[in-house]
Amino acid sequence: MFKWKKAAATLLAAAVTGSFVACGESTANAMTIDGIQIKAGMYIYYSYNAYLQLTQDLKAQNSELDVTDNKVVKEQKMDGVSAETWIQNKALEYCKQYAAVEKKADELGIELKSDDKNDINDKVETFWDNSGEIYEKNGISKESVKAILENTYLTDEVFMHYYEVDGEEGVTEDGLKEFYEENNARVQYIQFDLKDGKGDDLDDAGKADMKKMVEDYLGEVQALKGDEDAMEDKMDDIQSEYNAYVTSISEEAAAETATSATDADGNEIAATTTEAAETTAAAETTTTAEAETTESGATTTTTAPYANEKIIAKVTTDSDTKEEDVTYTPSKKAYDFIFNDAELGVPAMVEDDNAYYIILRRDIKERMTDDDLWTEDNMNSVIYTEYQKDFEDMRDKWCDDLNVEKNDRAIKRYDAFKIDMNSSSASN
Repeated sequence: MFKWKKAAATLLAAAVTGSFVACGESTANAMTIDGIQIKAGMYIYYSYNAYLQLTQDLKAQNSELDVTDNKVVKEQKMDGVSAETWIQNKALEYCKQYAAVEKKADELGIELKSDDKNDINDKVETFWDNSGEIYEKNGISKESVKAILENTYLTDEVFMHYYEVDGEEGVTEDGLKEFYEENNARVQYIQFDLKDGKGDDLDDAGKADMKKMVEDYLGEVQALKGDEDAMEDKMDDIQSEYNAYVTSISEEAAAETATSATDADGNEIAATTTEAAETTAAAETTTTAEAETTESGATTTTTAPYANEKIIAKVTTDSDTKEEDVTYTPSKKAYDFIFNDAELGVPAMVEDDNAYYIILRRDIKERMTDDDLWTEDNMNSVIYTEYQKDFEDMRDKWCDDLNVEKNDRAIKRYDAFKIDMNSSSASN
């Protein structure tokens, strides 16, 4: 499922929280775009979507702003216009995108598959069972909800018409594979946290001891250079040893702080702490994915290939992205090493303020098969990642050519800030 299906489903499931007054005949449609009617209920949904987007953008600009207060939001400006105007402009943009996709799908002869129609009907019924009363109080009917969902599914179909392998834009599978391989790293790493058994930061002596331990482990892996599978197996063993070490120091710390207890007869019993139990359970978690199969009364255990490898995607940002909002795996310094300095098949140690890492990057091309990394779902995900922006730019051009006839009375009536929390309405 691509972005457009997911986004609509999420917003529709959330629903709106206020209530618009009942629709009159003159405000049943908010606008007509190249002959396509945008019902009031659809416009209300898109206005709500625009309102949410505005609050997110305002919060990103000022984390101290109380965007839960309508009055505060209404006082703000965005892109040089009032909050009210911004919401109307954004809602109009969404409506035009709806109409553009409807027209393009009709032009290309694209129709929804029966499975998609059934999925849409099921979702509508689920939404209505959970929130139908809220939708109706807000002037959003089943028909409007269904139309919005159908359009998001159509958006995916139109997108794939252009950008699927051998589609109209000439996308090739080889090109997609190359994009994936350049923007993802196949890695196994072990993270050695610079914490003691109590979870406190290690002192300088403790860090030195930890560094010596990690360097010794690294030497064991490096001794197997040239046999990458053997190196991965050795790293599995090291991970298990490190887990056991974490368990032991956690138990020791818990024992030092535990208080004695007595049973009903006054006999002293060993005291344990919830924290120690949780730490022990976490550290004892197996480092390999195992599956047990019983056949003829015998049970065998097999280890899933690449169980401890991770596929780490390159971080993508734009000019508006704040560095503090970016999450790097496993840390910024380790991430930079993986993508800028790591040599394939050469284990290395990376140090940062919170942990030491042993990192082994391997050739991702070895796993680009249809039963491993290169599944149909993964390929479709790459198509979306690489071509989403291109498609949205194309759709914007379609929108530019549309003729819009707005019903100003309806748009004014369904202003996102004019909400009557106590009124009910007929659906549209």
